[in-house]
Amino acid sequence: MGAGILSKIAFGLETTYGTAVTPDKALAIHPGDGIQTDNDTQFVTAIKGQIAKNSGSFIGKRKHEGEYEIDFIPGNLGYLLKSVFGSVSSALVDGETTVYNHTFSENTSHPSLTIQQDVGDIIRRYAGCIPTEFTLSGKAGEVLLAKFAIKGKSSASASAVSPANETLEPLNFAHILAASGFKLGGVAYSGLENFEISYKNNGDKVYAMGSNDPYQFIPKGSEVDGKFELYLDATTAAKYTDYINNTEQSLQIVATGPSVGVASNYKIDLTVHKAVFKVAKYPITEDATLLSVEFSGIYSTADSKLLTLILTNTFANYN
Repeated sequence: MGAGILSKIAFGLETTYGTAVTPDKALAIHPGDGIQTDNDTQFVTAIKGQIAKNSGSFIGKRKHEGEYEIDFIPGNLGYLLKSVFGSVSSALVDGETTVYNHTFSENTSHPSLTIQQDVGDIIRRYAGCIPTEFTLSGKAGEVLLAKFAIKGKSSASASAVSPANETLEPLNFAHILAASGFKLGGVAYSGLENFEISYKNNGDKVYAMGSNDPYQFIPKGSEVDGKFELYLDATTAAKYTDYINNTEQSLQIVATGPSVGVASNYKIDLTVHKAVFKVAKYPITEDATLLSVEFSGIYSTADSKLLTLILTNTFANYN
């Protein structure tokens, strides 16, 4: 009987979409379903003088899909970010020799990954994996979380691999500094209790004759949605007025982690360049009152983008 705690997830960046590579990077995940195969089993049915309805079966449009929830460790996770957004540019931080900023942006071309799940006695290698959704979330007192919804192209049995685990510290709620960690319209707001931001590239798989597995990955229109809760005071109350007036404004989350290099920090900086509040509520309670907001992102013509994510670490690139 396999010990679940010994399960391993590893991945590698593919050169060609759907051509599997040997995974060489580890991914520490939370318990969950991971990637699973759905054979989309179809049945042969006909009226032919028998009472049994089904007289045969075959595999339909097979899917290899699932999701991973991960502590936000600002290292290997960048490969998944590159895949979900489409592109990344990397440059040394000014004054540093080993610290880099990686700016992720949207692209219609998405680099694919080979992901391997070693779970007990079942070892499967999924090729052509591309995340279609990335969610960043945090709550006071807890670690920051990243969640990726993933669609793969094919699956095959494999031999176990053992890439080294990361040793970087996950970013947590205390790294979202009160003076600069959460901004609306360029103004910092303290009192953030929780947040969630989801980016969807909405990419999908298409099928063709001759194979049960998907033929190709196609891009579709992207979306950003999210929510947050701020403790209500005279300052944050103005955000309810923004909801009433349908004010469009930027939204930024910055988590500044441990120091690195000469004068830098491990960091994630995510900006939705234009957001509009869809829902704003202030429930009546005997506890501290929270302003609860749900929002959606809008393409910013001034910035020529929907959102930007910058990751700071010691990786030179994500090639």
